Amino acid sequence: MGNMMNSDIGPWQKGGQWIAELRQAQQITRAELAEQIDVPSARWIEEVEAGRRPVPSALYRAYAVQFGWYTADFAARCLSFYDPLAYQALFGTVTASAAISAPIMAPATDGIRHAA
Repeated sequence: MGNMMNSDIGPWQKGGQWIAELRQAQQITRAELAEQIDVPSARWIEEVEAGRRPVPSALYRAYAVQFGWYTADFAARCLSFYDPLAYQALFGTVTASAAISAPIMAPATDGIRHAA
């Protein structure tokens, strides 16, 4: 799926589109993702992808492991969408490229970045 981001939608919707793109890149359904990250239902995932709810911080690690991201990188990307003031306080100004196209990292089995 191509990048559907545009400036006419809010940050939660952009975050939801990003989550949908990550899920679709793995060729898994919402129901499969819901089961793999232990959330109530595919409907719950649909609400995240539609921008009606954010990814809760308690699930950053589960999502990160599922999508092959380091937890800290996934958390930072979520903050750029769901709490831009916290992102800015921690990392500086949110740029369009940072909020949209962070590279997917090599999978970490535990979702935590370890020193090489």
